[in-house]
Amino acid sequence: MNDNYNYGTELEVEPSFALDESDQGIHILIKHDYYSSDNDNGRMLLDKFLQSLLLISDRISCLILVDTAVRLINSSDGLNELISAVTLTLVCSDSAGYYGIDLPSAALPPSVRAIPAGALSEMIIESPPNLVLE
Repeated sequence: MNDNYNYGTELEVEPSFALDESDQGIHILIKHDYYSSDNDNGRMLLDKFLQSLLLISDRISCLILVDTAVRLINSSDGLNELISAVTLTLVCSDSAGYYGIDLPSAALPPSVRAIPAGALSEMIIESPPNLVLE
């Protein structure tokens, strides 16, 4: 064990990105660009699920995209419609950078915020999503 490591490191979350604890809307975390298994069927299942979420978009207050789910930006009509319909979308900026997604040029609505993985992780721990798509 490294005695010099600081285990008490705190992550800072910008106040404007803190999720409102009184918010009764649904928070959804999407982790991958497929559902269940990485194949054509998994991608079709995710597209169908996104279409279903669009039907209840007025009840979704926060959509969170991490890992390979960021690759859906500008490549999934269903996700882009959902992003436009929900109040807030948080995108992991570290994942976007890793996968070469240029968020500023992606023509996303102003309700989309790029958040570093550390701050996003703290937000998820403090206010866990109602639904996680893996």
